[in-house]
Amino acid sequence: MSIQIISNDNSHFACSKYGRGWAGPDGDRLTLALALLKQLPADQIDLNSFDEQLEFASSVSVQEIIEASTDWTVQEGASMNLHTHHEGYVVAVTESKEVPIWPDFTSIDYSLEMQEELENQWKTEVVGVSQGAYVSQAQHMISSSSRLGLVAQNDNGRSIWPPRQLNSDGERIDSATTKLSETATILTWTRLSAAGAPSEFSGRAPILDGVTTVLVAFEEGPKGVFMLADDEKGTPEIDAKVGFEIRRLYGQDNMVHYGLKAILAKS
Repeated sequence: MSIQIISNDNSHFACSKYGRGWAGPDGDRLTLALALLKQLPADQIDLNSFDEQLEFASSVSVQEIIEASTDWTVQEGASMNLHTHHEGYVVAVTESKEVPIWPDFTSIDYSLEMQEELENQWKTEVVGVSQGAYVSQAQHMISSSSRLGLVAQNDNGRSIWPPRQLNSDGERIDSATTKLSETATILTWTRLSAAGAPSEFSGRAPILDGVTTVLVAFEEGPKGVFMLADDEKGTPEIDAKVGFEIRRLYGQDNMVHYGLKAILAKS
């Protein structure tokens, strides 16, 4: 788990390992909230003004992302409420609608120069247009629930993911209904150099000294390629396990596209 959690009675707070000052290279208040919600028993939650306090707009609504990637449902007037600190990268789930008293969190050392470079790059990237595999907002929204929730289609007993309209025989496949495992096995991996990264990530790759991707296999059969996150102190190995978290993927058209990234499982 890449977040710190503090729970007091029926109030739960989450912060990144970097502390209040930063949510990491591909994190923000929304990714922290999603990680926290996945650690708590599912319930209904009211967003209050949470989505209005996010740094960037998302190509999919906050409600859709929460309901696609967690077991929580969003409802106005729900018993639980989602809050975010208006200055620091801290989020909370509480029973009260009142702004909570925010606890202190520890933090690990990180490069303030890298943080500034990445934050500036995200701002530049979001207002631009991807020169790589352009995905329209409509396309992104159509498949978001299956992609973010790891929900596969059933094609005559075979699990298909990511979702598609037709199988190899040209026959239409039913909607996605099969939940894949939350872990997968690394088949192979590669480290893309700063110069060799796809254009969607070419601005951030030099700052991060390259981008690592992994090809993984799920127990149910599907395979997929994911970017690796939180791997500063770890190196992927074939047959190792990964989990998944939602992070920022890239920005375009004044919005951020969120998606799953692989996280090396702790041995």
